[in-house]
Amino acid sequence: MLYGHIRRNKPEQLLELGTARGGSAVFMAAALEANGAGHLLSVDSTRWRWRNPTPQEVLTNTGLARRITLDKRFSTYTWFLKTEIEKRIDENGAVQPEYDFIFLDGAKNWSTDGLAVLLAERLLKPGGWLLLDDLGWSYDRHSDSAWHYEIEVAKLSKEERAEPHLRAVYDLLIKTNSAFDQFLIQDDWWGWARKSPQAAPNANAAILSGRAKITISHRHSPGRVRAGLRQGPRRVRRLTGRLWRAEARG
Repeated sequence: MLYGHIRRNKPEQLLELGTARGGSAVFMAAALEANGAGHLLSVDSTRWRWRNPTPQEVLTNTGLARRITLDKRFSTYTWFLKTEIEKRIDENGAVQPEYDFIFLDGAKNWSTDGLAVLLAERLLKPGGWLLLDDLGWSYDRHSDSAWHYEIEVAKLSKEERAEPHLRAVYDLLIKTNSAFDQFLIQDDWWGWARKSPQAAPNANAAILSGRAKITISHRHSPGRVRAGLRQGPRRVRRLTGRLWRAEARG
């Protein structure tokens, strides 16, 4: 499925969150090689020791290593995403997106992956796709040990153990994000979302954070400056109301 998507859509800058043994990376790198262009950045955690064979060995043996960079600098891929946003954010809070395709295949936990998708959307180019693996995974049904990625399963509530965390992430954080315009669930396990080709890079960041940008020149009198500042919260309320009404209309 990964191979087919990349061959059809020809994304060139790919990001994978969660490397493990590098199996998914092989399929994506093979598709990039067949396309004749593109590169995959695969991010993993310093907390996990790569098993034998390591992802480097797997990729070297396939002859696809030149298509992939493995990044294992941080304990979480959410911290990696933080550093990516810091490199690309401007003084107005807009982030220059970098990636054409982002594949999340990691912790399967609400707290980790809920934050990850919010950060990943800011780095995804308009028209690019975000894909979540393990949409139906739950601790009760699929975890076969007392710990899963440093989560002690017995200390989770009954609801947290029973409910698939990534399905909640997909339904509550991705499908409700107006930056995405197409959604697809495959086999109750794969969750796709396309960022709208018309999406401006974080155009609503100031509105959603409650900050209205007010430009004041040296020609404004003190009275007009004070009036403009008083209008800020009202402008935020009016614009936010328009967004809610637009979403309600579908």
